Amino acid sequence: MTKPVRYQDGCLYVDHGAWFVRYRERVRQEDGSIKLKQRARRLGSVKDYRRESDIRPLFTDFMQRLNAAKFTPEANLTLREFVENIYLPFVEDETRASTKKGYREIWNNHICERVGDIRVREFRTVHASRMLRAIADENDLSKTTLQHIKSVLSGIFTHAKNEGAFDGANPVQDARIPSNAREPRETYAYNLSQICRILEVLPLLPKAVVATASFAGLREGELRGLE
Repeated sequence: MTKPVRYQDGCLYVDHGAWFVRYRERVRQEDGSIKLKQRARRLGSVKDYRRESDIRPLFTDFMQRLNAAKFTPEANLTLREFVENIYLPFVEDETRASTKKGYREIWNNHICERVGDIRVREFRTVHASRMLRAIADENDLSKTTLQHIKSVLSGIFTHAKNEGAFDGANPVQDARIPSNAREPRETYAYNLSQICRILEVLPLLPKAVVATASFAGLREGELRGLE
């Protein structure tokens, strides 16, 4: 039986012109057992950090975050592994169809490819801020939509804390929404007369969709969740 690793100091060393830290982590096997595995993480190049005293703050910060994670196997997961294997199944069981569909779309369309390969325990506010800036630069999204994306990512880390995969303050809460993102546009509501005229010219299936949206007062996410 593998003994729990309560605290470790790590080992700082140089290899191929770069500073590395050697440490151990607990890894869950396919049969459910836990094994300790030795890992190494590159901290920076010797060219940029010539003396050990220069790299020492990065080494100390890494080991503090590693020890704060308490070495649970879940803390060693990448964000992609945690979301797809733990968070989204939780959402499937705990939320409405429209909500879980919206969360999955936001994860797949905006978050996964940008920050999915970062380990849960290593995620920082800067990662969330850069992600939001990249999304704003590549898409014509309003501040409200970006805030929704941020909220989904923040919810992922709230669940990670509850599952023992993350410790400390939620790293997404202080991430800023880009100031150059556009303000939300004003929405327009059709009156009853306009709705009836629209329905008169639509074939049956589109008519059913428009009628449901108009008379049930559903939001876009709720409409997407309908079958």
